[in-house]
Amino acid sequence: MAAQKSKRGTQPESGTKRAAIYVRVSSKGQEEEGTSLGTQEAACRKYASERGYVVDEEHVYREVHTGTELWERPQLARMREVVRRREVDVLVAFAIDRLSRDPVHLGVLINEADHAKVPVEFVSEPLDDSPEGQLIRFVRGYAAKIEHEKIKERSIRGRRARVEAGKLLHGPRPRYGYVWTDATKATYRPHPTNSRIVQRIFASAAAGATLRGIAAELAAEGVPTPAGGPRWQHVTVRCILVDPLYVGRAVGWRPNGNPERSDAGIPLPAGTVPALTDEVTFARVQERLRLNRQQAARNNPNPTATLLRGGYARCGYCGWSMIARRRADSGSYVYWCGQSGKLQGCRHSIAAPLLDADVWAHVEALLTHPERVAIELERMQQEDPSTADLEAVEGSLTAVVRQQRNLVENLAHVNGTAGAVIAEKINTLENQRAQLTAERESIFGRSQAWSRAQERLGDLQAWCAAMAKSLGTLTYQEKRLALDALGVQAKVWRTDHEPRYEIRASIPLEGVIVERSTRSPCPGRA
Repeated sequence: MAAQKSKRGTQPESGTKRAAIYVRVSSKGQEEEGTSLGTQEAACRKYASERGYVVDEEHVYREVHTGTELWERPQLARMREVVRRREVDVLVAFAIDRLSRDPVHLGVLINEADHAKVPVEFVSEPLDDSPEGQLIRFVRGYAAKIEHEKIKERSIRGRRARVEAGKLLHGPRPRYGYVWTDATKATYRPHPTNSRIVQRIFASAAAGATLRGIAAELAAEGVPTPAGGPRWQHVTVRCILVDPLYVGRAVGWRPNGNPERSDAGIPLPAGTVPALTDEVTFARVQERLRLNRQQAARNNPNPTATLLRGGYARCGYCGWSMIARRRADSGSYVYWCGQSGKLQGCRHSIAAPLLDADVWAHVEALLTHPERVAIELERMQQEDPSTADLEAVEGSLTAVVRQQRNLVENLAHVNGTAGAVIAEKINTLENQRAQLTAERESIFGRSQAWSRAQERLGDLQAWCAAMAKSLGTLTYQEKRLALDALGVQAKVWRTDHEPRYEIRASIPLEGVIVERSTRSPCPGRA
């Protein structure tokens, strides 16, 4: 009888079974070494041929994926769909652990196939469908899962021992800007060319260049990307700029492998990774990135309508940045705090023209009287205003790290519910640690800016005098730059609060140095 076409594929001659073959290895290394997809497939094809099964090429499913997962394997998902539609009559796999190492998952797959009346057969472990056969399948699948967990545990233990010995955990290639010092891949040294590219990226960002601008400049000059390609993306530039590894903070055992959190983990000895930029530049770049995120105009249809959008106006109750919004009824703009469930008094607004005008009036007052700025700075010359804040954050950070290490040590000796509780506590502490580290970097940046300010009093006075002469002709963007330079911020409360808002200017040009507070009793309403 000739073969016939149907909606479910090619129907072979009567009495001939259509077979699907599934082969799997856990990693690319296994595939390349030959443990491998090819040898498994050859054995499965031979098995099918000996039994008269027909194997179409479209029903051979080859997968490189861990066998402990079920839903994440795309080729397995395709094969299961074919089985459910009964486009094949039998499913052939080389061994039980090639189909799944998890006995629960294995049970799901076999029951699913049984429901479709498609038997599952294994080349190296022929089993029947008796209760004994089902039990053996379950036990073997469970044993394979246990062995996988043991391999995983040994691998984790070995990697952690390497970190505790003061060595980097190496990947397929070193971090951009570095090369391995020697064959042990335990330390880095600067790459003769790429390290200078990293330094250039940090210098450009610190000077105010945008991520896209840096990426476009590198691409235009034909500088290869970290992956060796010709086209730089702004995301690639950002990944470099937020990575503390470039200031020499070498750690291992990073949570989730996130470079932005590479300060967390097990510290490695000084010199493991040489710094390609200094702490001052790194802190300045992080602050610049933070401001760029706040002030981005891409989601604002008319950004120049509000001077203080993007972080200059903040709620006096919860401290969150107030959003510039246009009222549907009048078309006027307001600054709005929509936070709920924070502190009493949130979800309020203030008219944007009112606040913009008063804030700029205070900026003009500062710029036209630069001697007031100099007096305040000279008064604070004897004491760094950020010292107390830095000591408090360092103390809290030390306590969190100590608690975290104690919990990690305890986790090695427990399992089950207790282990899950400890792991949750470790994650909570990790979030606290990340927040404290970010706060420490911000304070450190203020401290460095304060130190530089002591040497720039003359420059500051000259800048204020130059700005004062051109106040009447400043563009919107130039006004925003002046707000940045003086660290201007308005804190806003509801109409029943006295004062309604408070304007602060943090002087001088770089960072927050000294707060000069001006309160306004104006009861402006939204």
